[in-house]
Amino acid sequence: METEKSSIEVNERRKRIIFVLKVLAYFAFLVLQETIEPSKNLLYSRLYNIADALTFLLAGNILVSLGRIFLVRFYLRKTKTISLHNNFVLGINRIAHLLNVIILLIALMIFFEIDPKEFLSSITIVAAAIALLSRDYIINMLNGLIIMFSDQITLGDYIRVGEHQGRIKDITLLNVVLLNEDHDLVMIPNSLMLTANVVNYSRQNIRKLTFDFETTNHSSLDVDEMEKKLKLIIEPYNKEVLSESLSLKTISILKDIVKMKLQVQLSNPSKESERKIRRIINQSIIKLSGDEIK
Repeated sequence: METEKSSIEVNERRKRIIFVLKVLAYFAFLVLQETIEPSKNLLYSRLYNIADALTFLLAGNILVSLGRIFLVRFYLRKTKTISLHNNFVLGINRIAHLLNVIILLIALMIFFEIDPKEFLSSITIVAAAIALLSRDYIINMLNGLIIMFSDQITLGDYIRVGEHQGRIKDITLLNVVLLNEDHDLVMIPNSLMLTANVVNYSRQNIRKLTFDFETTNHSSLDVDEMEKKLKLIIEPYNKEVLSESLSLKTISILKDIVKMKLQVQLSNPSKESERKIRRIINQSIIKLSGDEIK
């Protein structure tokens, strides 16, 4: 966690250096703007428009950066660790990027000598139609901001959403990026994150592994005996798992199959231990299910 915090602080120092360079460039363009006489000729007029647009762009960007730096510094001073709230910084950065895009668009209007107020008033109906068509997109972005500023999930948490589970690698304005056990990146839409049942294993004091499987329904099927065999199999791995925590439950009984759920608690919740125990138990379930058929 300390390494993660130091990386954020290093990134913030780099952004402060860029901020100073922006301020210097802003004053340079202000001086340039004062020395140019736009009425002299067409070339000077174009240079003035460029300087005017860049001055506005840098001024807006500096104001956004000031607000972002103030909020992030206030946050880093207030919180000694970032284990639960480092997505606050992420949320501030996303909002800053959105504001910078808006400022860039206005700067382009200034360069092409388009009055922003007249332009916005002339496309009111079109903007309303676009907003209506992109309603789901906008809602998804708002949901993304809600997730970023909440402390329910954050970067690095291990979660399960529906049939997908993995560690949160990134939270964007559109989706939450999970890295699953197969090292695949899974994109979960933000709207789904707020409506689906989300299990956050990182906020639990214990780490449980769950295995859902099916076995053939026959008269010799003994659930208690299967549970005992599984406990004996994982007993040598007491450094990684608590064998007594293993529980085997019958979920539903159908004509030909029995749906079952096995849960076991890890004593060492590391990724390597989890992968090792998961493989051992999966192989044991396959073997025991085959033995039951025989």
